[in-house]
Amino acid sequence: MKIRGRLIIAFLFVTIFPLALIAVSYNVILTNQASTLEDDYQSDISSENLLLNPIHILSTATMTDFRNLVHVADTNPDLLIRRDYLDKSNSDLSGRFSFIVVRKGGQEFYIGNTKAYHRLNPLPGFRNFEEGYTDTISIDNGYLVKQKDFYLSSHEYAQLFLVTDYSEILPRWRELIRQLMISGALILLGTAALLVVWLYNGIVRPLNILQIATMQIGAGNLDTPVRVNSTDEIGELCRDFEEMRIRLKEMIEERIRYEQDTRDMMSNMAHDLQTPLTSIKGYSEGILDGVANTPEKQEKYLRTISSKANDMSYLVDQLSIFSKVEQNSLPYHFLDFPLDSYFTDCIEAISLDMETKHITMHYENTCPKDTKIHADPEQLKRVVINIINNAVKYLDRSEGNIWIRLSELPVKQPSAPLYRQLNPDGTPLETNSEFPVPEHFIQIEIQDDGPGIDAEALPHIFQRFYRADASRGSSKRGSGLGLAIVARIIEDHGGRVWADSTPDEGTSIYFTLKETPQTDTTENK
Repeated sequence: MKIRGRLIIAFLFVTIFPLALIAVSYNVILTNQASTLEDDYQSDISSENLLLNPIHILSTATMTDFRNLVHVADTNPDLLIRRDYLDKSNSDLSGRFSFIVVRKGGQEFYIGNTKAYHRLNPLPGFRNFEEGYTDTISIDNGYLVKQKDFYLSSHEYAQLFLVTDYSEILPRWRELIRQLMISGALILLGTAALLVVWLYNGIVRPLNILQIATMQIGAGNLDTPVRVNSTDEIGELCRDFEEMRIRLKEMIEERIRYEQDTRDMMSNMAHDLQTPLTSIKGYSEGILDGVANTPEKQEKYLRTISSKANDMSYLVDQLSIFSKVEQNSLPYHFLDFPLDSYFTDCIEAISLDMETKHITMHYENTCPKDTKIHADPEQLKRVVINIINNAVKYLDRSEGNIWIRLSELPVKQPSAPLYRQLNPDGTPLETNSEFPVPEHFIQIEIQDDGPGIDAEALPHIFQRFYRADASRGSSKRGSGLGLAIVARIIEDHGGRVWADSTPDEGTSIYFTLKETPQTDTTENK
């Protein structure tokens, strides 16, 4: 829930909900009290009057009794001086906290409750009807007094008083008010507490978690996860923060790995450069010292020096290319050129060097002769040379074979998942193992008959700085850059690269290139 929605609900929760609960509770309490008083006074009592005017309730509750007595005074006044009648009427009124007082000739004739009567102030005297007197109701020291003056059949004046003790209802009224106040306070406190807990769990708690995570990150600890289940803006902020934490952790780990890999690479490069330098130094000193005292020896020494210099040049070139790859500054010049003639010339140039290493090159092309590809010729040549040099480096025997096969579509499905070079965490990215067969793509396979690559090492050979020396059982060291450069160049061409290998039988490196679509010159007529 969004924060705006929470605030709207909070507003409604603070206003409408408590008011509704208070109204319901007040109605229940008032209805219950009114029902109790109705049972006591045998009269209809409204909850509104019970709350606003409890005295009026008593007046109304005993009005029927008073009117009955007034009717008797008007029609049969002598009945009001009969004690049996007065006792019965007074007994009926006692349940409604009322009693009767009758005066005859100015003297008290009947007192229904002597104890309560003495707490009254002196009751009013007889009033003349000719002065416009009517029945009266007055309040006297905690009592409600209804008065009726009348004449007996003997023309003697008399007075009837119906006295109601309203002190019986006032405690109830005070208890009612207390109950209403307590219920209202409890409802307000309860709703406020629920609202605070709800807002705390939805807003404050996620912010506290985020604050703790921020402090942990500030202290250099990136292992504290931010776990928040809310779906509001704060929840989204926490999830974004968690993603940032993960990315930051991955970047730092990648940086650490990269620095370590860089140190390892520099160490390997130093070793790889030191080896040919030592040879160059030794052979050059041999020439200077006269050890190469024949033309044949001198030629051999000079060829060795040239070969080692070429090795050093290749290593430096690889390092330079890799630096450009890392900075995404490797220049490309894409052209459309014939596939067969390009690889024929390329293999012819490489074969001259392979002959000196006793490597036999084999070339097979099943694509149409007019097939063209869209690629950078210089960088594609670098791909081929890197793959072949990598195979030759680990051949570990005096002679070997390398096959280059071209096919119009990817006819060889990779037995292992495809692997890309540049991944956020520095490890190979595993993609869909089902290799798609795209239109207008050429597959190139470069196969050797070397010792092969272990299954555990095979997924990592395109990773930068990775060296499969031990897995190949070779004593030679590598920089771990050749195949990483291959993977990046092929990816920049829009292709894919993968490898298959069988121990003791050889390794095949596959990659795909875009074919230039054939232009249809046929005109529709």
